Amino acid sequence: MLALLCACGSTDSGPEQDATTGQTADGSSAADETKGKEMATLTISGVVGSPGGDLTGPEKLFKEKYPDIEVEYITCDAVNREQILKTAISAGAPPTVGFYWATRLGSFYDIGMCLDLRDYLDQSYFDRISKDMQAVNVGSNGEQFGVSYSAVYFTTFYNKDMFEKYGFSIPETWDDLTEIFARLKQDGIFGFATNSATMQDCLYAMVFSELEDKVGPGTSKGIADATISVAPGSPSGEVIRSFIEQVKEWYDAGYWYPGEGGINTTADDVNAAFAQERCLCVFNFSGAFATHEESCDFEIGAFMMPTSREGMDRYMHIEPSVLFIPSNASEPQINTAIEFFKVILSEEGQQAVVESNNLPSVPSYTYANISPVFQGVINELEVETNHFGPFNPTRTSSEMQTFIKQKIFAAPLSGVMTIDETLNEMEQVRLEALEAKQNR
Repeated sequence: MLALLCACGSTDSGPEQDATTGQTADGSSAADETKGKEMATLTISGVVGSPGGDLTGPEKLFKEKYPDIEVEYITCDAVNREQILKTAISAGAPPTVGFYWATRLGSFYDIGMCLDLRDYLDQSYFDRISKDMQAVNVGSNGEQFGVSYSAVYFTTFYNKDMFEKYGFSIPETWDDLTEIFARLKQDGIFGFATNSATMQDCLYAMVFSELEDKVGPGTSKGIADATISVAPGSPSGEVIRSFIEQVKEWYDAGYWYPGEGGINTTADDVNAAFAQERCLCVFNFSGAFATHEESCDFEIGAFMMPTSREGMDRYMHIEPSVLFIPSNASEPQINTAIEFFKVILSEEGQQAVVESNNLPSVPSYTYANISPVFQGVINELEVETNHFGPFNPTRTSSEMQTFIKQKIFAAPLSGVMTIDETLNEMEQVRLEALEAKQNR
């Protein structure tokens, strides 16, 4: 299926706008919706990296429809974005819109930093969004504290030309992968690479199917919520151990680029190794497809991550990107943010998401210039299935985010910690997160 890839105080959001022209049913322009409202600069904080150049995507559409409203970014990197957002909100200088991952936005909601959007945005907008994508933005009392507008997922990109040259079939199991890796090593080619400096969770995602199958449905989400133990000897801990052991076997055999020391590989190293055909596969997030496509002279494919044995259901973790309004935003900021949400959830806005090689949050629209395979992935978002769902364990806490992204494999593979010590540290991080949650 994945072979190619990659108003305030009122519940009435106003007349529905045409996605292409920006006009409402009565012929008024989108900008007319802001008449009589005080507006603010659309400041978007939490954007990773630097957008650079002209506005693109939904921001460009917003600027075209509301030319008098300025658009600004507050950029950061993946590590400090949570701190930047929380510091600004705590200091009473909130951005107009916060941008963050759905599985971590709960940490803002837990401490009262997210505005409940139900009083500002009509329910019909929330109903458009894939239930899986929006569910993580719903509070304990039904609050809608964020709007999911796109998503990425963890996947395995591979060199299709190399696959065809060697006559490989898409691997279904870990043993299948091992056989492929072993054959390539004979010719001096590494089996895989991954950004292990800051994104080991791309490889860790392979454990989700194992947890759901061997411990039980909902286990991955329970770990994400810090309610299920991962200590050595626990059911979940032992499943995680088995995968760490498998990865260690691949590493010790020299299948992980660049061999010894591969656990220190950065994103740039990985991209270069893949483009130069020094490795067959890259464990990455789907949003990196455009980067790989630009630098590679071969056809790129992608497959769902294999399981330990044949016949297991495969669970794809999707990570929605979410926009939220800080709870202490001013009325002009709220007015501006709500208009931006309407644009980004329009068919035109979601088309811009698709063109950026990300999954749109609204699966019911008809998208242009899209491959049948990618359309099939989008269609799956409308199906009640266990194969999709945001249950990233990094949502447990900021500390768990750092642990999974930087230490889950690096520590035991480098000999810094044993697997038992690694699981014990993960369990301690979980318990601290659970205690903090209970004390809120």
